[in-house]
Parts: sequence; C-alpha cells; structure tokens
Amino acid sequence: QHTDRLRKFSRDSSRADSGHLLSLAGAAAIEAIRRTLGVDLFDVQLHAGIVVSCDAVAEMQTGEGKTFSVVLPAYVKALPARGVHVATPNHYLAGRDHEKLAPVFRALGMTTGLLREDSSPDQSRAAYQADVTYGPGHAFGFDYLRDQLSLAGPVAANGRAAALGADILQRLSGKGPESRRLQRGLYAAIVDEIDHVLIDDAVSPLLLSGQSDEDAEDAELHLAARDLARDLDAAVHYDIGARVGSLCLTRDGFDRVYQEDAWAMHPRLLRPWHEYVILALRASLLLRRDVHYVVREHKVRIIDSSTGRIFDDRSWSDGLHQAVQAVEGLRITGERSPLARITRQRFYRYYRSLGGMTGTATGCEHEFSSVYGLPVVVIPLRIPSKRRRLPDHVSLSRDEKLSAIVKETESLHLQGRAVLIGTLSIAESHAVADQLKDLGLPFQLLNGVQDADEASIIAGSGSPGAITVATNLAGRGTDIALDPLVAQRGGLHVIVTQKHSLARVDRQLIGRSARCGDPGSARVYVSADDALVAEHAPWLGRAIRRHIGRGNGGDIDLDQRLRRIQNALERRQAAGRWMMLQNDHENEKLLSKKTSTPQGCWQL
Repeated sequence: QHTDRLRKFSRDSSRADSGHLLSLAGAAAIEAIRRTLGVDLFDVQLHAGIVVSCDAVAEMQTGEGKTFSVVLPAYVKALPARGVHVATPNHYLAGRDHEKLAPVFRALGMTTGLLREDSSPDQSRAAYQADVTYGPGHAFGFDYLRDQLSLAGPVAANGRAAALGADILQRLSGKGPESRRLQRGLYAAIVDEIDHVLIDDAVSPLLLSGQSDEDAEDAELHLAARDLARDLDAAVHYDIGARVGSLCLTRDGFDRVYQEDAWAMHPRLLRPWHEYVILALRASLLLRRDVHYVVREHKVRIIDSSTGRIFDDRSWSDGLHQAVQAVEGLRITGERSPLARITRQRFYRYYRSLGGMTGTATGCEHEFSSVYGLPVVVIPLRIPSKRRRLPDHVSLSRDEKLSAIVKETESLHLQGRAVLIGTLSIAESHAVADQLKDLGLPFQLLNGVQDADEASIIAGSGSPGAITVATNLAGRGTDIALDPLVAQRGGLHVIVTQKHSLARVDRQLIGRSARCGDPGSARVYVSADDALVAEHAPWLGRAIRRHIGRGNGGDIDLDQRLRRIQNALERRQAAGRWMMLQNDHENEKLLSKKTSTPQGCWQL
C-alpha cells in the first residue's frame, strides 16, 4: 500500500518533491530490509543510497555493505514503473545480489528479474518486464544492440535481403520488430563497482557478432603462417616496437614472406598474406599463455588484463583469435561476423538516470564528470580504519621477490595470521603457489573465474593460518569474515606481489584487509624487473639495481615515483577511451536510429 501511494505521489508533478519522496522511500526500504533479512542499515549505507538516488557516484569503502545500499535508489527509480537496471561486473554477482534482495523488493510490492548466462529471448524479455532487473553490465548493452537490429528490420537482423513488403506484413500480423524487443527502454541504471563497469571495461566497445562454430575457411593459411613465423628472426625479419602490441615486418621480412607465391595467391585469403604472418608473430611473441589467455576445454579463453578474470564469451577480432588457436594447436574456428557495435560510454549515456557505487572512485572524478555527468561523493568510514601499511619491499629480481614473499607468508602462517596474496597474472599466481608447495605450506589457489566456489574460498580466507593466492580482483564483492583468533593476532595480511598499472586496483586489493574497524596489514613488493618498471620506467629499474648493489638493502621508498608512473598511464588510458567515444559519435551510421522510442537519440 505504501508503494502504491508513492507511485501516485511520484506521478503527481504538482505535489511531488524529490526530498519528501526520498525520505518516504527510505523509510520503506529500511523497514523492508529489517523485516525480511533482520538487518538494520548503517547510516553510511543510507548515505550511499541517497547519493546514488540523486544520480551520483558514491565511493563507499570495501566491507561497508554496498549491496544493501542499492535497495533505496532502485526502489525510488522503480516507482514510475519504467524499469530499473542494476548492473554488476559479472553474472555471478548479479545472481548473488538478486537472490539476496528479491525478498526485500517483494515486500515492497516490486517485481525483480535476472539476466542469466543461458537465458532465452523470452526469458530475458520477461526479466526486463520486472520493476528491477539484475544483470552484468555488458548484458544490458548487448540486449540493446539486439533490439536495434530487430527494430532496423529483417534486412539488418538477418543480414540478407528480405521479401518485398515482409516488414509490413509482420507489423499487420502483430509480429513486427516492436514485439521482438527485449528491453522496455533505457530509463534508469544503478551500477555496482561503477569504476570497473564504466571505466575499466570501457577500453573496448560492445561488439555484437554472429556466432561461428564451423571450422575457419582459412585455417590452412593460419597454420602455414604459424610455421613460417617460427623461421623468422627478430631484427632481421621483424621489429617489435616499444609500444605494447606493436610489431611490423622489415623489408627483408616482406621479401621472405612473399618468397612463395602459392600462399600469396591462395583462394581462401581473407586478408593479405603478410598479415597472417604478422598475426602469427603477435600470437607467439606478444601474447602469453596464463597471462593474456588460458586454454580450457580445448578453447582459448581471454584474461581481463585489469582484473585477471577469465571470460568465456570474448574473442579477439581480425584473425588474432584464430592465430592464437593455431599457435596452441587447437581447432581453428571461423571469425565472428560483426553485426552491431557501440561503446560502453555511449550506451550508458542513453539512460535518463544513472548512478552507482564503488570503493575506488577517487582518481576517476574527471572522467565520471566529463563523460557521464556524474559527481563523486566520498562516504566517510563508519568505523576508523586500523589498517597498517607496512613499508614496501624492494628486490633486485623476480626470484628474490618471490623468496621474500614466501618467507613472510611462512612467518605469518606460523603466527596463526591469515594471508591473501594478490598477483598480477595467473602465471605469477602459479609461480607463488609452486614456492609455497616446495615449503609444504597449505594454500588455496583461485583460477580467475568468479563463481560460488571462488566466493566461498575468498570468504574463508580470514581463517587462522589460511593462505590464499589469487589474481588482483578475485572475489571482488565478497565479504571476508575475519575469525576472532585472527583478529587477536593482527588480522588479515594482504601481499601485493607487484603494482598494477592502475592504482585503483592496488587500493582495492589492499582494502580487502582491515574492514569495518578490524585490524589488518598490507605490504607491496617491488622488483627491478616488474612489468610496470621494465615497460614504463626502465630508469627506475636501473636506480634500484644501483641502490641495492651498493649494499643498501631494500630500504628505498619508491611509492611516490611509482604513483606518478601510474598517474601517467591512467591519463593515457582515459585519453584513449575519450578518443574512442569521439570516433563512435562521428560514425553516424553505426546504429540505425529508426526506433519507436526516443531513447536512441538521448545524449548527455
């Protein structure tokens, strides 16, 4: 009854006051959570909910309970009955939060829906009819693209000419493109871990492709290019540039590649022959297994460079995925044909209302403001932090660093402390695991696929003597329950094996310890051959070698210097995202604007 009254109140523009509506909705949300889950919201959770309700980003520290803060803004935005999309980083978190909060929304008289990985179009359509729909951030974008293809008519949707008048006949029979739409529109979105969804993931556009499970028609060419690439010599036939991913053939390389006319004139060529060879070189020299991708169930799975997460539904374009399959000796599948494309920035700007929360928004204020029109509000800690940031440990080499990490881990394990070791890649996590295994220390190794098993391992990593090895953001969004005995002995200790190019990722990992007033500590390990140092500041590596070579040990403070390098990389990535958005706007033919609703034209 209260919700029905608020719905009428929100529709009455002459009486509706946003502050009054928010306070009445907040009262309902507090009572619903208390009655269904037996939880009383903290002031910081209400504060974050109010900020998001006002279309802003709430920076709420890890462990403060962001999940419950979503209820208030979702409830307020759902009152007009136009649908609210709650976007999370992945399917697991969407399902977990939906399962936890669905009873709360039912008590409020609201319906909820969930976008599952294996949902059929009818199931997705039903989920979008709910007042609040949970799903991963990319799923909402892909469903938007599917709707645009459907609204564009049979030619765009099927990729071939349709019979004259087919579209008119479908509309007359009630089976027009509007009936096939999945979404009701883009009214309101609330984004959990908003920096990850709107910034980290925004480095690549959403590309809707036609599936291809058939063997590639140019598989023979990829295999020939792989064999030829193995015979080429660096600096003689090709050069690898300083820019990551840059590789080109020399004049001698071109001559060597085109020695045999048969491949250059092959009838199955989809691109010039030398490009196949370049792809084979990139796949074998620049992409590393267990760093950039893994091989599971005889398939190549791409690893997210920012989080270490493994994705089953992503593939490289322009033949690179096929080149990696050839290098790994796997079945070479056909390239996916692109059907529609949009940047995440452009898509989320189409929402009439947008807000979200994260623990690491600081440093992204300018991008949130300039791209999405979102201010950032920092929510103060409920209880002052007791985290101790220990001095960084600096080593000459990777091997010395691993030995120091394992030594510290063994010492804390014997004290009954819990240790979480965050690595930059899966390969590095295996290297740490091998060292722990040699010492006979028990540990848990996470594989990078976020699911219930990973969450349970992370949740139990606060037990006495527990050692957990994982990629940087494994278990993000999962609360670590600290055992009382561990709290008495100093709490969870987080080890950062090397700094990430994004300082936010380091802060997120360090924030796993000392939550909600618990004790805890963290230490960052640096070596002269770390990727951040070797690729972006080789002068710093030389300085480390000189300092330690003089017998000074590892007592050198590099935090400010490394932070400046991270700032420069963050600015470079932000500029790349902005340029991608500008190019997207300039391409007016990217998506059809023949829609039945004005959403296709809304912009910030």
